[in-house]
Amino acid sequence: MDAAPSRRRPLRASAIRALAALAVVAPAAFLLGRAVGFWRVRLAVGKLLALLPEEGAPDHVRVLPPPADEYAGTVPTSPAETRAMLPDRGFSELIRAYFHAYERDGETVHEVGSFVHRPEGLTGDWQVHVRLFPAPDGSTEVWAHWERNPYVAPLAHLRMEGYDPARGERIAAELIDDL
Repeated sequence: MDAAPSRRRPLRASAIRALAALAVVAPAAFLLGRAVGFWRVRLAVGKLLALLPEEGAPDHVRVLPPPADEYAGTVPTSPAETRAMLPDRGFSELIRAYFHAYERDGETVHEVGSFVHRPEGLTGDWQVHVRLFPAPDGSTEVWAHWERNPYVAPLAHLRMEGYDPARGERIAAELIDDL
């Protein structure tokens, strides 16, 4: 009978160590993101993940091409100007999202911004997710889709229930005047 409690102790100890590490790493990552910009952290992580072999890697650690039907257009502002403007239009930076990149003229173009607009707030059912990519002329490509809010309906979000690029593009165009 004494053997069972000792087997549980290492699990508890490792769980405590994992939580302690998370308690240190999460705030540090948040502070780093706030200091240098979450988009820079996402860009660096995306570039590192792009080096992984695609075979066998789950989607959440792969760098995926944005779906072609999500292309909403180009705004005449630079990515930096667009990132600065989006909060004034009701968007907030989205830290936790899949990483995206695509090939243009033989080079990989990584997203340089991931933003979300939730018309009903953080606990609303739906959101418009907008991704930004640098355009060759210095302007910003915008890719958008309408989807379930993962904080409210995580499984529906993962199953892409209600996913609608056309609606996302329309709403993004309404919120971003130059789109």
